Amino acid sequence: MKWSCKKKWGPVIRGDFLREKRKLSPKDKRELYDSVVPIAEEFRDRFLDKDKPIKDTFETLEQLGYFYVCFPAHDDLSGFHIKKGDFDCIFVNSAHSLGRQHFSAWHEVYHAYTKDYGGISLLGDIAYDEMEQKAEFFASCILMPEDLVRSYLRSNGLQNLKYISHVDLIRMQNYFRVSYKAMLVRLTKLFPSYKKDLSSRYALGLQGNEQKMEAKTAEAGESIELIKPTNDFSLSPRFYKMLHDNLQQDRISSERAASILELIESVQKKYEV
Repeated sequence: MKWSCKKKWGPVIRGDFLREKRKLSPKDKRELYDSVVPIAEEFRDRFLDKDKPIKDTFETLEQLGYFYVCFPAHDDLSGFHIKKGDFDCIFVNSAHSLGRQHFSAWHEVYHAYTKDYGGISLLGDIAYDEMEQKAEFFASCILMPEDLVRSYLRSNGLQNLKYISHVDLIRMQNYFRVSYKAMLVRLTKLFPSYKKDLSSRYALGLQGNEQKMEAKTAEAGESIELIKPTNDFSLSPRFYKMLHDNLQQDRISSERAASILELIESVQKKYEV
């Protein structure tokens, strides 16, 4: 079965409109970041092991009661969240690298958790849209909390980021299970005095340098899975079993079960050739 990304999404118009507005200023971003940090800290304290990084984002989402669906879509689409009755469904673009998918998933959790709902999350909107920028900051704080980042740097003798190597960054990226770019952005946010030094490390992760990135990842002794797209259509593994069990135990009506299955089927059909 193949999946297509050619059909247009209505909410894309929202992205076109936002591009006519001004970009968020550095001051705007600082204020948004400061407003999100306590929300992310509260979430980690309530639902996650705050002393460890999240090793499996999608399994964690299931444990927290979210349903997820991954599918390949056009490059600007990050994902979106749908509230269907009592169910929070998170959709993630599997045409992105797995590291980016993890980030996108937690971006959508922000919308679900805060009820700060938007439309489809487009990467091009982030620089213009306060809500989308807040969701990005939330994902960053959830996946790479400041205390764990600082602890990792101390434990690995990397306090002076002026000399941090590509291999060091790749190992750190794999520890936190994020994309190479996300790791650099987070370090720059936490250690702005090293911005110039860190900016020189970005090129490795740019499009066109995939082979160099794979070679450096192998040199670091890490798997390339985080830097590759999965391009799959996948559902939460326990989705159908949970639905069946709830139906059998009268926790959910047959009408509700049918509506959930129809939702999934409608997304499948949208991407099926």
